[in-house]
Amino acid sequence: MFKNLLMASACLGAIAVGAPAGAAENDNAIEELVVTARMRAESLQETPVAVTAVSEAQIEKMFVQDLSDFTRAAPNFTIEGVGAIHRNASVAYSRGIGYQGVDQAIDPSVGIAVDGVFFTRNIGALQSTFDIQQIELLRGPQGTLFGKNTTGGVINITTKKPGDAYSFSGLLRVGNYGRADASMAADLPVSDSLAFRLSATRQHSSGYMHNLYRTPAGLQPVEEWLAGDDVQSIRLAMRWNATEKLEVNASYSYVKDRSDSVGGVNGSFPTDALSRAGRPGFGFPGGPTDPFIAMRNFPSGDFQDTYFGALNLAYQGQGYRIVSVSGIIRSSNFSYSDFDVTDLAFFETTASKRHKTMSQELRIESDLEGPFQFVTGVYAGRTKWDADQIFFLATQTYEASRQKEKTAAGFAQVDFDVTEQLTLTAGGRYSWQEKDFVRRLQRPIATFAATPAVVASEDWSRFTYHLGANYQINADAMVYASYSTGFKSGGFNSRAASAATIGPFRPEKAKAFEIGLKSDWLENRLRVNVAAFWNKYSDLQVSVFRPATVGTGEEQVVANNANERARGIEFEVTALPIENLTVSASVGYLDAEYTSFVANLSGGAATAANPCGGLRDRSLSGPCKLVPTRVPEVTSRVSVSYDFELAGGGTITPDVAWSHEGSHFTDTLNVPQGFQKAYNVWDASLTYVEPKGRWRASLWGKNLNNVAHRLSAVPTAGVLTQLYFAEPRTYGVELRVNLGE
Repeated sequence: MFKNLLMASACLGAIAVGAPAGAAENDNAIEELVVTARMRAESLQETPVAVTAVSEAQIEKMFVQDLSDFTRAAPNFTIEGVGAIHRNASVAYSRGIGYQGVDQAIDPSVGIAVDGVFFTRNIGALQSTFDIQQIELLRGPQGTLFGKNTTGGVINITTKKPGDAYSFSGLLRVGNYGRADASMAADLPVSDSLAFRLSATRQHSSGYMHNLYRTPAGLQPVEEWLAGDDVQSIRLAMRWNATEKLEVNASYSYVKDRSDSVGGVNGSFPTDALSRAGRPGFGFPGGPTDPFIAMRNFPSGDFQDTYFGALNLAYQGQGYRIVSVSGIIRSSNFSYSDFDVTDLAFFETTASKRHKTMSQELRIESDLEGPFQFVTGVYAGRTKWDADQIFFLATQTYEASRQKEKTAAGFAQVDFDVTEQLTLTAGGRYSWQEKDFVRRLQRPIATFAATPAVVASEDWSRFTYHLGANYQINADAMVYASYSTGFKSGGFNSRAASAATIGPFRPEKAKAFEIGLKSDWLENRLRVNVAAFWNKYSDLQVSVFRPATVGTGEEQVVANNANERARGIEFEVTALPIENLTVSASVGYLDAEYTSFVANLSGGAATAANPCGGLRDRSLSGPCKLVPTRVPEVTSRVSVSYDFELAGGGTITPDVAWSHEGSHFTDTLNVPQGFQKAYNVWDASLTYVEPKGRWRASLWGKNLNNVAHRLSAVPTAGVLTQLYFAEPRTYGVELRVNLGE
């Protein structure tokens, strides 16, 4: 199949070479999108990077709640919720690599940046998408311009800036499972040079998990409906043209999240302690049969307050532009969970996390007339966090960790036009980071104060680079090739049960080859973009839970010597076959596997009861072979919409979208309960827009075929296994209002 896809790519390239240049003016043409994937504004079709841009109009058509609605919006790219505790933690995977945990000590592999400010942790990153101008999904290592923790790619988010005229927009959305959302935004210009924008949103639902638990007396101690969201946010933005050359953009936002934890079911194996206690797991005799019915006797919630501030200064000089990006992110999180997801008082927990990041980037971007363009800059950041957790077991235990880290980097990237058609690119980044870590090991509460803390410190430095070339075949077709490197920070294990497993673990590294085609045909009514890649990842940070080597219970270990090869091809097509009809399609093929993975993931020696125990290479064929997590062979999406123009001037637009994700494992150990077979999802909407565009009303539905697909399986060292599913069928109505001056 891989060879066939490569052949298809070559055929498309051959067609593009012979395609005539598009017309300069065409009312029925594909919208030109401007992206900042290379730290400068440029056309999507002139950017030699695999990037998918989702515009404001496309975001509105998807009726999104948060970033997880963009899963499969790009080929070989998924973003979902973590499933277990901390429902607002993002699980982003791109081209075979990502991070699906909630350990603040382990950095993500796919970065998230909002208005140029980088989110250093995935908890809280699965944020609302209201008042977003555009989202760019960059695939492949972005280590030169975006820095560390981007071995898989970057989600680059641009928020709306204050407008020059008074305006108001509002949204009301209601749906099943108690969905009731309301949002508003207003542009408030003060003068020709100063304007503000105020936006606010409220998202609420009662939840899709039906909790049937009752006490022997018939009482209901826990809510009947679980997994609902309850999020409020407010944002104030300012744009000030201080002079003709200096523009200042500032914003500050607050998000108050009081949502339930995502609902889950018991997925324990017959050998797990929970099954032996009389509560077998989903799919086993006597276990749950409906993924959306729970028997929880302990409440669950994920409460978080997040404060985010960004200050962007841009000075336009003669032939250059100076940009300063300052950011601060502060959050506090309290979560409580019925970890065993049953009616037994078996395993409950509460967790608190606090986090603060401050960052500063200063860069110079060229704006020259000649063949030479560049961007260069420096970056500095400080992050500190602390976390503690109580486990309500037969003996209550407590653990705590904290960390301070400092980061500094310098980078530069140069483009040189060898000819009018051929451009060469070279860039590099030197990064340094230091982490000071303190761990208080999990111990019974009565003896915790007497247990000494484990203190560790380490620093890392690395040079990453990017080499590329792009060739403009004609005005509407470009081919490119690149070689990039990237890395993800080393760190410490904040869930270790002994000093021996704290670490440090080494940085995760990536090397990536990519070739691509970007082309517009038929007077800009057909767009075909293709990318093929071959990536090598080394020293992967693979975390699993296993029985603790000291004392009782379980602990997380971070295996740090896995190597992976990921290769594939991606197609993105947009077509306007006739007036008012839009067809968009994408397909990604991914072939990913471990090339070596020597580790002891069970903690014990190989025995008849533990045949895959001991130190062994888990990449070798046989019953102990593992495949990387969340690597479906095929991801695809097709959407079709048609604007029916009414006699009175309004429009009615039906929109249908189909997406597909191939089979894959959702957990590191490839347990059967974590295997998700290939599935399809259907979404649809019907929208009426009044003649002047001042308001629109929509009927919408997502996952209309009601497929139950797994978010994650969490096997916990022979104690229990949790199983989490994404939302079932949802539907509702929406009203949007847009009023200008």
